[in-house]
Amino acid sequence: MISVPGVGSGLDINAIVSGLVAAEGDAKTSLLARKGSSTQSEISAFGGLKSILSTFQSRSTILKSAATFEQNSANSADATVYTATTSGSVAAGVYGIEVRDFAESHKLLTAGYADEDTVVGTGTLTISVGASSFDVTIDSNNNTLAGIRSAINDATDNTGVSATITNVDDGSGGTETKLILSSDKTGVANAITITVDDDDLADTDASGLSTFYYDTADATTPEQLTQINAAIDAEIYIEGQKVLSASNTVVDAIQGVTLTLLKEDTGNVHDLTIATDTAAIKDNIELFVSNYNSTISYMNSVTAFDADTGSVGILLGDSTIRSLSNQIRTQINQTVTGISGAYTTLVDLGITSTSDGTLEIDDTALDNALSTNLDDVAELFSSTNGVATRLESTLIQYTQADGILDSKTTGLNDTVNDINDDLEALDRSLTALEERLFAQFSALDLLMTQLNSTSNFLTQQFDAIRRINEPR
Repeated sequence: MISVPGVGSGLDINAIVSGLVAAEGDAKTSLLARKGSSTQSEISAFGGLKSILSTFQSRSTILKSAATFEQNSANSADATVYTATTSGSVAAGVYGIEVRDFAESHKLLTAGYADEDTVVGTGTLTISVGASSFDVTIDSNNNTLAGIRSAINDATDNTGVSATITNVDDGSGGTETKLILSSDKTGVANAITITVDDDDLADTDASGLSTFYYDTADATTPEQLTQINAAIDAEIYIEGQKVLSASNTVVDAIQGVTLTLLKEDTGNVHDLTIATDTAAIKDNIELFVSNYNSTISYMNSVTAFDADTGSVGILLGDSTIRSLSNQIRTQINQTVTGISGAYTTLVDLGITSTSDGTLEIDDTALDNALSTNLDDVAELFSSTNGVATRLESTLIQYTQADGILDSKTTGLNDTVNDINDDLEALDRSLTALEERLFAQFSALDLLMTQLNSTSNFLTQQFDAIRRINEPR
């Protein structure tokens, strides 16, 4: 039996029930949805705040370090001969540097073979690079020139030797194949030595695997490989004093300085000038101010109120951001105590506040402070009670894992979950209400159908009686 709601009563039951359910649920649903959207916006706003604070905290950490104010620049008089960098504290000065020799890696060459598939021999090669060595077993599976190359390169304990096949002119109009063995590192200490345990029982002769023999420590036995490049140390002179280095990167010959040698220039001295890098220090201070300004501008935007338009920042009135704003503004403007230098506030460096709470820098004042009283500038930022020290200590409470902002975000996420639970509960409640109303109106519809049927029956009976009693 098909039931059509409202047929008996003439009522639009579907419309009535939908209207009653909407009247009950739409306002509550809209309220919860608005609250959920607002909370999600707060979560997003706090996420943006954490990101910008983390950047500001990192910059504060840099200025908290006294080493930041000990940066030096290293300038070579001829950067085509060598370049230089510094690390840590380096004494300012000028150093005359002459580059006489480049460090070079050791290279050895085998005799010529017909091609890379030529069988050489079997046994064991012991290859040493300086004090380190590794063994390479050569058997019937890898006894060709190509096989030996692969066995050397693929050795898991290879201590720094590369093998390469080259095809060269044989002097008679043809070609021959040779193997080049190269030390991966430069310098005398990384020279190659090869001893052989040849299966033909002759370990140093010119046949079989012993054609790879090369050991200059044994003056009585001739080498079978040809040296094509000697292992050479870099040789430089600093203020006339000789310095040898296994590498063309010379570290701490001048303490805290790394020299990168680019070409030999024997007989010519090129000055290295070490000076305090006030430009880099100023860059760090400018970035600190820029990050502070970005933080303040962000907080201003999310807590703003426009009286003309009624526009309200998503975090207006939030106690967490209000507390943070008060703390960092106070620490930026607060006098630093317990220091002996000439500067006790950022204003002394030419760093002052503007009307919106951001900072601006007087370049002339800051440059003068950096050039004349760098130690005092460092103390203002990096002392125990310094500006950067205080700020980093505060900011980390907000940005660290499970810190103030994470806790705030966790609470907001819990609120979102509660709202979603409320929406689900409301949906279940409205579904039940809809079912109950349909049942009630369906019962009413059935009753009215029955009443209409009875009414029709009685009308018919009365009409019949009336017709009987009518005069004929």
